[in-house]
Amino acid sequence: MAVHKVIRTTPLAQPQPKSERLTANTKPEPLPVRAHAYRSLAIMNNGLEEAIHGLEELKKITYFSSSESLHGIHSLLCRIREQANGEAMAVLAERETANARHSQQLCLESEGASR
Repeated sequence: MAVHKVIRTTPLAQPQPKSERLTANTKPEPLPVRAHAYRSLAIMNNGLEEAIHGLEELKKITYFSSSESLHGIHSLLCRIREQANGEAMAVLAERETANARHSQQLCLESEGASR
């Protein structure tokens, strides 16, 4: 069976990757942080805080107070909460900083155009 190569004279009708669509005239869009991101972070913190508080209450009960595993779980949950918050805040700070820079640039451009 023979195989024939097809030579196309027009480009494929496939969308180009985003990086190829950006030109020198195209400006990056802001990356707004939606309210649900902050709500989700608050829900996560609330759940972990409740779990940590529950373990603290259990440790007050005499027969749980000497449980090394409960102390270990308490420490682990505290570290997980700290790490999750640190990671989330780093991502949020990066996006919010980029948005602030974008807004400042727009203000400077509009001030320059109005002069």
